[in-house]
Amino acid sequence: MRASGRVFACIALVVCLFVGCGYKTSPRPATATVPGDMGLVDAFAYPDRIMLRWEVPAMNADGSPLKDLSGFKIYRLSRKIGEECENCRFEGKPYANVDFQKPVNAEIVDGKVMYNDRNVAHGNVYTYIVAAYNLKGREGKPSPQVPVTFQEPPPAPENVNAHATPNAVTLIWTAPGEKEAVQGYRIYRGSTDALDQMKKVGTTKSDEVSFTDKTVEKDKTYYYVVRSLRVANEVSIESRPSTAVRVTVPGEVETPINVRTNVTTTGIRVSWEQSTITGKRVFYNLYRSEGNGAFQRINIAPIRDSWFLDRKVRRGATYRYAVTAYFEDRPEYESSRAVTEAVRYNR
Repeated sequence: MRASGRVFACIALVVCLFVGCGYKTSPRPATATVPGDMGLVDAFAYPDRIMLRWEVPAMNADGSPLKDLSGFKIYRLSRKIGEECENCRFEGKPYANVDFQKPVNAEIVDGKVMYNDRNVAHGNVYTYIVAAYNLKGREGKPSPQVPVTFQEPPPAPENVNAHATPNAVTLIWTAPGEKEAVQGYRIYRGSTDALDQMKKVGTTKSDEVSFTDKTVEKDKTYYYVVRSLRVANEVSIESRPSTAVRVTVPGEVETPINVRTNVTTTGIRVSWEQSTITGKRVFYNLYRSEGNGAFQRINIAPIRDSWFLDRKVRRGATYRYAVTAYFEDRPEYESSRAVTEAVRYNR
């Protein structure tokens, strides 16, 4: 019995190996790994170009990390305004290619790709899609279509002026003559007047012709331009830039220290330590309060030295003094006041 049982078990094992045993599932077809879906592509129109911007995908279509991204293919259709189509069919070769490792025709910053299409003409509608592909040349699902109505840009703002304080720069401009063509404004700033180096720092509505930039640093020089803005089919188109304005943010002068008073036969002498700032000349103002009265400035011209003799004092009166400092060309930006103890004139 035991021998026959062993023989039966061996026969069963052989049958299972050749025929297969247990529950069978449908075989899963092998699929090639491709980049995951592209997100939305943003489009921005300028007088001489259309800029596309999209995020670099991080995953493959199967959910695995995308580690072999090779680049992006851009497809474009061009039609006259009024002849555009919905759900256009893209056929043929890509319009442009962006190499992920060496993007000579684009810029990749902080995980975002920015591509400029300069082969454009006003009066056309350009429709784009973007697809990512891996090192094996396999494309993922393309982005949704992005139509751009490339119209004549709005007129630029005029008479841009800038005013700086130690903590902000305020810009004021005049709306262009064709106000109805403007739906807003964008403000750009740079450390030079090179337009391609300027970054957007703010946006205003069409009825707002001023902007305050509170992200500036003291003792730095900035250049600003303002562009008018119009929106067509959810895509903005900007005007040419206004004339660039240059502005230097003033630094804050430190409050004078060691302010002292000395009663003399000819008046009350007020002195303090000289303030020194590299490359800048510092002037001073002197304020006086009699009794408990308000402080009033007593110097007519800027004080260039670190002392002042107040001759207009009365015997028996009590005075307090306050000193402020400021840059030679910025009298409106005084330092805080350094106030003395009360002193009685008894000479």
